[in-house]
Amino acid sequence: MDITDFKDEEEYSMQAGSGALLNPRVDSTFKALFTQPTEESRGALKSFLEAATEQKIKTWKLTANDAPVEFGGQRGVSYDIACEFDNGLSADIEMQAFNQKYDYGKRAEYQVARLETTYLKKGASWEQAPKVYQITVLDFIYESKSDVTKDSSSPLPISRYAMRTKDGKELTNSLNIIFIELPKALALETSLDKNTALENWAIFLKDADNPDKKNVITKLTEKEAGLMKAQKSLSAISINRDLWIAQYRQEMFDRDRRSGLEAAEKEGRLEGRLEGRLEGRLEGRLEGRTEKAKETALILKQSGIDIALIKKATGLTTEEIKSL
Repeated sequence: MDITDFKDEEEYSMQAGSGALLNPRVDSTFKALFTQPTEESRGALKSFLEAATEQKIKTWKLTANDAPVEFGGQRGVSYDIACEFDNGLSADIEMQAFNQKYDYGKRAEYQVARLETTYLKKGASWEQAPKVYQITVLDFIYESKSDVTKDSSSPLPISRYAMRTKDGKELTNSLNIIFIELPKALALETSLDKNTALENWAIFLKDADNPDKKNVITKLTEKEAGLMKAQKSLSAISINRDLWIAQYRQEMFDRDRRSGLEAAEKEGRLEGRLEGRLEGRLEGRLEGRTEKAKETALILKQSGIDIALIKKATGLTTEEIKSL
């Protein structure tokens, strides 16, 4: 159901314990899914990290969500979920529920760079610079012109970025950015056995709370142990009334922000149209005046009037008058 189907947060929170599931695409729920002190939650985080980094992980732990600020003017960074694993590797996992119309690419580059500086200690050699991952889950299309599968024209939901030369030569593979665009996972629901682990995670995050996709989620959780743990973790936190209230407030806040952005865009488009019309009319008038000025200048020129006097009378330049 849509949030507008509920009169207030009290009614919305009554879903706790009803069998309904929280929305994992909402910030507060997304964080809770992966950060509970339970076997299911920890197993879900491990599974997601392995799928995103494409490597087996032995040990991992959650770390501080705020990167240290070195000087007063430095912009702060707050991570949704920050974790360190396998002796120094680290990752920041972000959830973006809707497009706030800023440059997510530059934002991710800044975050992954700050993550690197957080874990490289003073006095350490450059060889000790850890491999870091900025993993962003987007509940909207970030890049419409992305790669497609070999047997489909549908765009892939996973994009991996690293520093490389123009011909594809990798630099050090220390800074890694991963974007997961959930809407693009729709085309992969019929190929669960062929999908990568991260693609199936995208399907789970997109559909886990949707009763109409229960069969798809069941197939996923039966197929992959990590997703089964994620499902159990989501079910466990969905009986928590406080999380339903937090989700309600977050969704209301996001809805208001979204409405504000849409209103601003409409206002901008309206202003643009008005400006365009005014500019068009002004240009038309100016062009009309210029044509009349040229006609007048031609008559005066043919009458032998001095160019200086023609300039004063018509406002045309010497070059324009001579070209007539």
